[in-house]
Amino acid sequence: MQRFEPITQDLCEQLKQDIAEALAPLAEKYGLDLATVKEFCDDDAESVAVNLRFSLPARTESVASRKEENDFRCYAEGYGMQSNWLGKEFTRGNFTYKVAGLNINLPKECVILQRSDGSRCQENGKLIARYLG
Repeated sequence: MQRFEPITQDLCEQLKQDIAEALAPLAEKYGLDLATVKEFCDDDAESVAVNLRFSLPARTESVASRKEENDFRCYAEGYGMQSNWLGKEFTRGNFTYKVAGLNINLPKECVILQRSDGSRCQENGKLIARYLG
């Protein structure tokens, strides 16, 4: 275990300089002007907080939950399917079916399908592979 000495004024100044040097490339990459941020802070301030906000693109309408869709993308190959089959359609009998997701809690009938009449059903992954493969 290492022993740390008390933080001195010199160590604080060195730490500030190291952090500024480390942040400079990141600020430049994202077009942030840290000098402008510093103008709004007190000269004695020891820290600056930057709040970033992100937004997600609008989700396309689906009968399946986001988890079911994400599970499909992650686990489809383990069930003998391809991850790009999400949203693909096929016809069986009088209905068109759209692959809407995957329920990994059901090992046999795990594929979630949306039927052309609006109903939702689940089917075996091997059967879906025959239609889309």
